[in-house]
Amino acid sequence: MKQALFAAAVAAVVSICAPSASAWAAPAADATKRLGTFGDWDALMFTDGSAKTCYLAVAAGKVQGGEKGAKTTTHLTVTHRSGGKSMDEVSISGAYGFKKDSKVELRVGTKPHAMFTKGDRAWAEDAKADKSIVDSLRKGKDAIMHATPAKGSDITATFSLAGFSDALAAADKACGVKR
Repeated sequence: MKQALFAAAVAAVVSICAPSASAWAAPAADATKRLGTFGDWDALMFTDGSAKTCYLAVAAGKVQGGEKGAKTTTHLTVTHRSGGKSMDEVSISGAYGFKKDSKVELRVGTKPHAMFTKGDRAWAEDAKADKSIVDSLRKGKDAIMHATPAKGSDITATFSLAGFSDALAAADKACGVKR
């Protein structure tokens, strides 16, 4: 199960990174290093020359709704890029496309966070929103996503936050992020 989750996390992370890093060559299998599994979260590092990209990712433990019979695999990911390019970039990827111009709500405890969508991905609006989401994730027990897919009924996905803080610390250390 953990190997399957790791493989899914690597695939999700690489696919999330690809649109924002079009100059990168396709990652080689040995370019991705597992930093560890922390509770339900996997921490990973991808290297391209001297550039490092660190990720922590979790697959939704429970997904409800969507198009009948369609894949509803959903991942929550936090990304750091070395050299201060970005940190705490929060995204959600789904095996389904989100409805065009729709918003995703990621709720941690009682705090809702709005995210914009494009295709099969959702992102926080800006770096300030990313930081707010990560701060909430560090304090929460679970995160619940509410989204409208391109087809089918609304989707609710629940992500465990068990191990999030430890996975974040591993990614921070690997990419030199200081909090």
